[in-house]
Amino acid sequence: MASIGSIRERMQELYVYDLYGFRSENKALAGVLYPHEKINSFAVGLHEGLKKMLVVTTHRLIIIRSSFGKTPDVQAVKRELIEEPSYIKRFFNSSLSFKLHGETFTFTMVSRRVLKLFVWAVEQPLE
Repeated sequence: MASIGSIRERMQELYVYDLYGFRSENKALAGVLYPHEKINSFAVGLHEGLKKMLVVTTHRLIIIRSSFGKTPDVQAVKRELIEEPSYIKRFFNSSLSFKLHGETFTFTMVSRRVLKLFVWAVEQPLE
């Protein structure tokens, strides 16, 4: 299990601490990370009308939805199941998308700074 401090350190290494350093999803993320799992990308966007955090690690993609006063909803997907990661860069409405089991998942309103990093992280070889 990772600590919130180690997650924030990794955010600083990826230059996204100012975007995601104090999000409520970080606590849930610390509880589901494996001891030697390395985070390669963070992103937050809207999917199906709900704000969710995407975290790409060396082994999987973790999707966290956190809302005030409720238990966070955490979903983990093996990275090898993700196909065709892509992004669309627009001024105010950038988006990330990927295919999973033939279904396309699109996350909108994503920061432009993390688009290329997300695709790079998904395409990295599995450890």
